[in-house]
Amino acid sequence: MKNPILLALRCCALLSFLFSFTCYAQNSKSSGSRQNSGNGKGSPKQVDIYVAGSCYNENTQKYTAVYWKNGQPVALTDGQTTAEAVSMAISGNDIYVAGNSLGQAVYWKNGQEIKLEKDESASNHAYSIMVKNGDVYVAGFYRYQSSDGRWHDLARYWKNGQLVKLPVGDSDFSYATSIAAVDDDLYIIGSDRDNYKVLYWKNGQIQETINELKEVSDIYQLQGNVYAVGETQSGQPAYWRNGRTESLSAIPGLATCVAVSGNDVYVAGVDDSNGNGFVKIGKGYIDEGDIGKCWKNGQLLANLKDIEYTIYKPLSMAVSGNDVYIVGYAHVGNDVAPPKLMKNGQIIKLPGIEGSSWSETNFVISSVGSEHATQKQNRVVSKNDNVPQVLEPENYAVMNQYPRMTKVAWTPVAKATEYELIVEYTIVPGGGHHSFDEAVNFYPYLSRRSQSNTITFEGSGSCVHRYKIQAKNNDKVISATDWFYIEYLR
Repeated sequence: MKNPILLALRCCALLSFLFSFTCYAQNSKSSGSRQNSGNGKGSPKQVDIYVAGSCYNENTQKYTAVYWKNGQPVALTDGQTTAEAVSMAISGNDIYVAGNSLGQAVYWKNGQEIKLEKDESASNHAYSIMVKNGDVYVAGFYRYQSSDGRWHDLARYWKNGQLVKLPVGDSDFSYATSIAAVDDDLYIIGSDRDNYKVLYWKNGQIQETINELKEVSDIYQLQGNVYAVGETQSGQPAYWRNGRTESLSAIPGLATCVAVSGNDVYVAGVDDSNGNGFVKIGKGYIDEGDIGKCWKNGQLLANLKDIEYTIYKPLSMAVSGNDVYIVGYAHVGNDVAPPKLMKNGQIIKLPGIEGSSWSETNFVISSVGSEHATQKQNRVVSKNDNVPQVLEPENYAVMNQYPRMTKVAWTPVAKATEYELIVEYTIVPGGGHHSFDEAVNFYPYLSRRSQSNTITFEGSGSCVHRYKIQAKNNDKVISATDWFYIEYLR
């Protein structure tokens, strides 16, 4: 069973997590119309899906902090102490993950751990991470014991690892659970457990509200537009876009997260469609009696319920092409379960790292793959020895030789029995040529395995390729590199 301290902390906050949905047959579109939705500029860009969570080892009874990129796990800790990853941010070629390990809040940049400032006798906890102009912001809380022996949890955030205080009034138990940048303003959303109310900060100053919504669950800036999700003054789930409120249901409820794909706006939340009464414990914490919902462009798309689990509070969501991902608190029968990941209405169980018994998911985010290709730089080096480090060729290598024989070499990984090289390529109709910036849609080319740390292959043509290496132990993936890019000129 999961560490009760970590579970209790998770259950008392307004987190944002992965999402899933079950399509109503009467609301589903034809596959052709779905493929053409978006910006109307042809094929959609390659979208990577990242998930933050942990893997549990029954033998050691420890959790390892892990993130998954397109389903492939990357361990962030060594499994010697219990740890978890709770939130992610992608900036250019850099991967940022926020997490916690036995009273110490941290974030990892490309696998390198940075601890968040605290006194030796205190502890802290991270909930949400955001990157803006190269600065890393993490929202959470700071726990300390006063001279009278009482414990206090105070909402705080950290900038580049340094503690920044937030005004919390007379509350002894407050939490900063979401952080976001909108233009030049920094927004933080949290909760006051003492007074059962939601807290808002803008640029470090406490606010009564963010907009005309009665309650705001989260705020985002997506594709140049500003979105907030929550409930209207009369208590219905709604989202707010550039100053205009869009109601999602005529009955009581709360919207909790949003994702945008082209011109389509997806919102997840919960309402009282089962007629049992919409129950919030205190303010903002939803009782598991209600079933989560997913709306697309203001119309109900799905109940968040599969055969085994029911999502009763969505926490975060992402969209990739026709696929909708949601992470949320779940229950089966009368038992509350940790957050689960759904993809198109089905619970997804992500593969674990070596030695793990099962995986738990906390958060989901998407990132357009072409963003990584436009910022040309040397390979990102992870400090985690459990991930292969590519030695050659360098990232964004340009090759002019023919035949296109290419040697890929990498560092060994402990306990790996073999490695798999996966190569994909992009093509242009009519035999044209892509640059790195234009390479968006990739197609499978080859997969080769080796027990050594090198593999040689021949490129498929005069075009951009990408490759990655998976470290395996008896067919089970231990870890995987990011994609690396090659352009063949002839």
